[in-house]
Amino acid sequence: MKILEKNYLNHNVIQFLIQKPYGYSHRAGQAIELSIDKPGFELAIAPFTITNLNNDPYLELIVKINVEKGSLTHGLSTMAIGETLQITEAWNSYQYKGRGIFIAAGTGITPFLPILKELKAEGEDIPKEHTLLYANKTSADILFNAHLKKVFGNNCIYILSRSKSRNSIFGRINIDILKRYVHDFNQFFYICGPRHFETDITKQLVSMGVQRARIQTGYKF
Repeated sequence: MKILEKNYLNHNVIQFLIQKPYGYSHRAGQAIELSIDKPGFELAIAPFTITNLNNDPYLELIVKINVEKGSLTHGLSTMAIGETLQITEAWNSYQYKGRGIFIAAGTGITPFLPILKELKAEGEDIPKEHTLLYANKTSADILFNAHLKKVFGNNCIYILSRSKSRNSIFGRINIDILKRYVHDFNQFFYICGPRHFETDITKQLVSMGVQRARIQTGYKF
């Protein structure tokens, strides 16, 4: 499929709009495997969440770029509009099961974007039923800041590990922060970020008494 648009969202995150195959369908929270249709990338393949809804005439992917030359994402960053990618059919990554807390780090926010779009389209009162805990290094790394603030209202909580801000918590998401915002263990917990992030948050929630069946992660433990 050809690249239709390529837009930098910040210094190391790119939004790609690519062709949608005829008859292709996907659900909110699903992902694809992607590879570059160029020599040298034959064995490079990685999963990416589809961040738009099925009724759009394209597929949207949001990619964090690895600066290491030869990596798949670095290769993606060098590609031009009109060049081609190879993609698989969509497969289940995250599935919305009900009200709860979204916990993300960096580009880990991306699987939740189509879920939120779908909930909003269905008339869901997102701030009433959901909370977002979103971890980044600095405020410049926050993706879709205005959109997330609008969607979650006062339930949009930013945690920054390398810079202080009046509108965020300084540090990392730890059990103290979780205890501050997690009061209902019967809700659902949607976690996305690096493997160590997902592992740590899951362990902390379980230690608090949350059932593992109520926790979804990108990596399977």
